[in-house]
Amino acid sequence: MRLLLIPDPTSPHGEDAFCREIARRAPKRGHQATVQAVPNGPLDATLDMLQATGFALGADTVLINSLQPAALLASAAAGRRTAVRLIDSYASASSLALIEVERLAAKADLLLVPSQHLARIAGAWGPNGAVRLVPYAYDRIRAQQIAVVTMRGQRHKGFQMVASAALNAATRPGFETLLAAVARLRLDCHLNVVGEGPALPALKERTQQLVAAERVSFLGSLSHEKLMEFFRSAKAYLDPCGLEGFPTLALHALSEGCPVIAARSGAVPEIIEHGVNGLLFRPGDPHSLSETVMTLASERGLSLKLIAEGINTVKRHNWDATVEAVFDALEAQA
Repeated sequence: MRLLLIPDPTSPHGEDAFCREIARRAPKRGHQATVQAVPNGPLDATLDMLQATGFALGADTVLINSLQPAALLASAAAGRRTAVRLIDSYASASSLALIEVERLAAKADLLLVPSQHLARIAGAWGPNGAVRLVPYAYDRIRAQQIAVVTMRGQRHKGFQMVASAALNAATRPGFETLLAAVARLRLDCHLNVVGEGPALPALKERTQQLVAAERVSFLGSLSHEKLMEFFRSAKAYLDPCGLEGFPTLALHALSEGCPVIAARSGAVPEIIEHGVNGLLFRPGDPHSLSETVMTLASERGLSLKLIAEGINTVKRHNWDATVEAVFDALEAQA
């Protein structure tokens, strides 16, 4: 199989590890793979450029990492088998945007998704082809020495927490739950909220109403590397929403030795097992969330236990399983 890989231009660290590993391992499966970045410009102009330069004519199958409209439409126009890897559930998308997502997804012959939760969502979009489960892989484990991670966290006063998401209509209820929980805590603590969006002014106002302003900092958008620094120094990463197609930030937090507290919702329970590698709370319940934070803060040895098993969780999300699943899916489609 001649495989053309289209990397995700938003990949952290400036490198699409997914396409890198697929290309590196393709010869062992008897395939040829090349990587071609597609400009992230205006759709019509990009599409015209791709078609004028014979996009995908030398490939049997085009594998696109993330939903990139120009690459998808150009591949379909060239008559090539097209697979798209999705991670986003588009839970925050407007109704019009979701219609466009469904229209584009239906043009792919195969959708690769990292969770059963997202498989159910994508299956409801009615793609022309199949939806196949491909595990999410992450190979940057920084927290190899638990004692070092623990000491680093102790440099910061109080129980430091971090939460990160686009702040919009979809995530606002979860973050309001989080703010209400922080206001309830009888604990020397501080929450750093990373993210921007139209819900930010309302969340700041809500913080003032709850008299929790001194406990909460809104940091705006940060680079992936900077967010990882916050994970390394925090006592907990909080996901109050559980809306993602796959909880990538939860896995990233585990890799940095940061325990995860998340809503028991969406794809979260597929990676976080309560009391084993993280803690779960009832979605929309500030009391449940505050009690869960108190459990982590007060139960001796729990943080170290979650950190240790969290590292094991990340190790299981390795490229071997991911690449094998990708090629199994592509070969079945060929």
